[in-house]
Amino acid sequence: MAENVTNELIFEILKAIQEKLDRHERILKDLQAGQIRIREELNGLRGDDIRREVLQAQMDHRLERIEKRLNLSDA
Repeated sequence: MAENVTNELIFEILKAIQEKLDRHERILKDLQAGQIRIREELNGLRGDDIRREVLQAQMDHRLERIEKRLNLSDA
């Protein structure tokens, strides 16, 4: 069998391996790009949550001021 191994056969095998590696590299880059998009989306959602919390805190503060001004209490 060692007699049948030629440079052309080795070249074809190496070429097939290189094509598979290129395909895997493209897939990996696509996965990484998808992961980046997911991270960006999560960061956007976190920002939305923070903005909502800030607005809620502002409304709570305003409500407390109104209650104090009107002398309202739960007691």
